[in-house]
Amino acid sequence: MNQVLNYLWEASLSLGALWFFYWLLLDGNTFFDWNRAFLLLAIIASLAFPAIEFPANVAGSQLAASYGFQFPILEFTDQKTLSTEQEWISLPQFLFGVYLIGLIFFLCRLIWGMVVLYRQISKARQAFWGPFILLEHPDFQPASFFRYIFLPAKGGNEVDREWIIAHEAAHGNQLHSWDILLVQLLKIVLWFNPFVRLFEKALREVHEYQVDEKIIAHHSKKTYAQLLLKLLRPTQTCALIHNFNQFQIKKRIKMMNQPKTRSLARSKYALSIPLFGVLFVLFACEYQEEMMEQNDKDDNKITERLMQGDVFDVVEDMPVPNGGMEGWNQYLMENLTYPESAKKEGVEGTVYASFVVNQEGVVRDVELLRGVDDRLNQAALEVIRNSPDWEPGKQKGKEVTVKMRVPIKFKIN
Repeated sequence: MNQVLNYLWEASLSLGALWFFYWLLLDGNTFFDWNRAFLLLAIIASLAFPAIEFPANVAGSQLAASYGFQFPILEFTDQKTLSTEQEWISLPQFLFGVYLIGLIFFLCRLIWGMVVLYRQISKARQAFWGPFILLEHPDFQPASFFRYIFLPAKGGNEVDREWIIAHEAAHGNQLHSWDILLVQLLKIVLWFNPFVRLFEKALREVHEYQVDEKIIAHHSKKTYAQLLLKLLRPTQTCALIHNFNQFQIKKRIKMMNQPKTRSLARSKYALSIPLFGVLFVLFACEYQEEMMEQNDKDDNKITERLMQGDVFDVVEDMPVPNGGMEGWNQYLMENLTYPESAKKEGVEGTVYASFVVNQEGVVRDVELLRGVDDRLNQAALEVIRNSPDWEPGKQKGKEVTVKMRVPIKFKIN
């Protein structure tokens, strides 16, 4: 549950950062293909980066240096339920429940939109226009979805009709419907994020700019603008299709008459590369401490350390807990307690602790290396302090003092 909430938080931050970059530097450019590519990459990166776990070792970090042998991470999950006491729903559980309701709602809305499209396609009179299928019905407004072009029944100006078909065919040739489906996926996953609507609006605008640019490259700009104004009318459409009258005509006509952006402005897109790199490092890289062997391998130095009674990090025969690793894990699971207050607040994470097993096998010098929450930290340290004696470690057949390191992961189901 917390992993899902973390993913949503990171994806939202990524989406917001990329939107502000687009709004500040790219919006208003006449490089419509480049703007479309940036918007699509921004959506894909925002959905993908937080889901990626790319291992990145950090050599020489504080946790890696001279803290001894590290046990595998033990994941402790408190699965005990209270049968006589009513447990309050934690804030993460409440937020997760609200998120699921919204996700199911928007998923059902997408499915219903597909059903509506299917019904419209099935009731329309069909005709072929090259690779496109023309769907005619009195209730339709000019629109398109992949290779389907929705048209009102014949009876109007045939010249206008040809313009409309050419416009909607341009959407199909540039595969704009795939972009819309990607946006719908984004709206399902991040339905609560206001930047999703901004991305959808920007992407649909870019689509119209691309099509307008294609049309006026071969036809009169004035005639095309007059057609847009002539056919302008309020309409309600399905979110999955491109509608001829869906966007601000004034803004589109202004963009058609705007001078082309200078080629030098393309350098702004290069600035997005460091931004994507930073987001990848922040959200996709999972940092792992790289263990470093601190002992000298020279026999003379080892003998000298044995005589001085030094604390070793790694020895030939490492200390063994009572009952071996299975016994150690069983001891922790039976004696470790998940603080109830931390559990209700949804606090979880990994506590790193170190301790020393001396020459008699006694556990001492228990220290916190990196904590999560004071309640979880104290619970982990307490169970280590009370652990049974170990079989001491040996170097060259002699019992020695060895420093150990234990990560304990507290996780809520």
